[in-house]
Amino acid sequence: MTQLNVVREPGFCDLLIVDEMLPCDFSPFRTIEYSHYLSHFDTAQLICTEGWHSWASNLRFEEQLSSSKLSPSIKERIHPFSFFRDTVPKLAYITFLHNAWQMLPALAERNIPFILQLYPGGGFELNVEASDQRLMTIAHSPLCRKIIVTQNLSRDYLLEKIKCDPAKIELIYGGVYDTRNDFDFSRDKQRFGTHKDTVDICFVAHRYGDDTKKKGYDQFVAVAQALSERFEHVRFHVVGDYTPDQIPLGAAERTMTFHGKQPNAFFREFYPRMDIILSVNRPTESRKGAFDGFPTGACMEAGFRGVLNCISDPLDLNVAFTDDVDFVLVDLDTQKTIDRLSKLISNTERLYDVAYANWQKFLEVFDTDYQLWRRTRLITAELLRPEYLIVRPAPNRSMMDSDFGDNGMRHQVEEANGHYRNLLEQYNTVATAYESLRADYSQVIEYYENQHGGLLGEYKTLAEGFEALRLENATLHENISALNGTIPELNATISRLYFENSALHGDINALNGTLLELNSTISRLQAEIELKEMEALLRSEEARRVIQAMVDAAPFGRVEKGVLRLLKSRPAMSIRMSYSRLDPRRQHLTVQNEKQT
Repeated sequence: MTQLNVVREPGFCDLLIVDEMLPCDFSPFRTIEYSHYLSHFDTAQLICTEGWHSWASNLRFEEQLSSSKLSPSIKERIHPFSFFRDTVPKLAYITFLHNAWQMLPALAERNIPFILQLYPGGGFELNVEASDQRLMTIAHSPLCRKIIVTQNLSRDYLLEKIKCDPAKIELIYGGVYDTRNDFDFSRDKQRFGTHKDTVDICFVAHRYGDDTKKKGYDQFVAVAQALSERFEHVRFHVVGDYTPDQIPLGAAERTMTFHGKQPNAFFREFYPRMDIILSVNRPTESRKGAFDGFPTGACMEAGFRGVLNCISDPLDLNVAFTDDVDFVLVDLDTQKTIDRLSKLISNTERLYDVAYANWQKFLEVFDTDYQLWRRTRLITAELLRPEYLIVRPAPNRSMMDSDFGDNGMRHQVEEANGHYRNLLEQYNTVATAYESLRADYSQVIEYYENQHGGLLGEYKTLAEGFEALRLENATLHENISALNGTIPELNATISRLYFENSALHGDINALNGTLLELNSTISRLQAEIELKEMEALLRSEEARRVIQAMVDAAPFGRVEKGVLRLLKSRPAMSIRMSYSRLDPRRQHLTVQNEKQT
């Protein structure tokens, strides 16, 4: 895509971003959003008021810019505030109320229109007179083209309390945070019992002055004390400007680690090891003063890396999430919070199921591409908005003027003719210049329509493709989870079949032994039957008489021969075999019978 020459030196720019943090990297949502604008709009520039000195860094602008990890193409578009006086922007873009109020006089002096992104905090306080006055002045300024709000409460407050024109308000729920962080729950999440031997609960927040209750640090310590007594394997982590001496830790002293303030890079390794982030923030009882959005920025970043959000919603800002399905809703009832977290710690499988649903829902609702696309489309529409030159006509002269006499009239006519000729000449010059400017303007409009219209189409195509990939990825994760759930059941079935098979082999071996015993018994019974038949035959009176007659009639010596032939005969052999199969007791009885015979 062909681009026009990008403005590097002071001069015209289409979009001027005013911020107090960049190039300091302590505010990741600004880094992502502003880097996108600086690369998307050809002549966009950023000026910095260097507000990081109050809490984040002591470096000068040049040192901070040099140490920044931003790409060189982005760095060369970031300038100190002195750059503003030599810059001619078409539109300014400002985040937070206090920044807009600080810049309003300079913008008004040079008639520069602007867009305000009104996040909670940053000088925006509910029902505070000074804050209301500033917000009303900005919202009713003709230079204020749009106000981006991220919470329903902010929109309603602008409409009802500030009486802002509804056409100026644009609600984009959530903020610009990095959902494209290459974190995959199934691959990168560190789980208790598999990758580590502790359940880790964290608290991440910046403190408002000396107030430890606003962000819920006091609730976190109370929960940590109770859970440290119940569970030996639970650990607690605090990130932010909190110290161990602010609240007595009690039993939590041995289980709590304080990490201090950390840059964005710290959390890439920190959050995958955390299981729960606890945030029990609360506004004042009169709903007066600063308030936090839902979820807070820290909670969103934790959710993008698989940390289960256990968070409060005292102002009913939730519009997208379901308690105990894709997050856990807590409140100021400390004992209730302790009980709910205890159940999750006791059942880590359930904890990780809800954390996975939390991760997927956050990616869907706070998708980076969608958030940037909504804001970029709004900025582009304002940049393409035409500006018209309005000329006020000169007032009519009074008839009472002394110059309106006869001589004076002729003099005035001649003078008027001379003025007319001069004006006509000037008109022709202006008309020529106007035609030239109109041609240039048409080219600029055509360029913006081609460039930004094409980019808008590309954004839509990318957004559709991303959504398709996200749905496919979600389906794959569901299938993998289902398979993972089936594997233990299959292993149990295989083990059961193995034991059943072993039992069947034992039964078969027992049956084989039984069959052998039955065959032996059957053989013994058959032998007994044959023997009984022979005994019956020998006992027969008729047989004895025949044998006796044969013995009496036989010559000497033939009896012995007859007996030998009888012993060698088939019946005698059968008798001997049957006899050999009998038990000793039966053999003894048989011998007695033979002797008798």
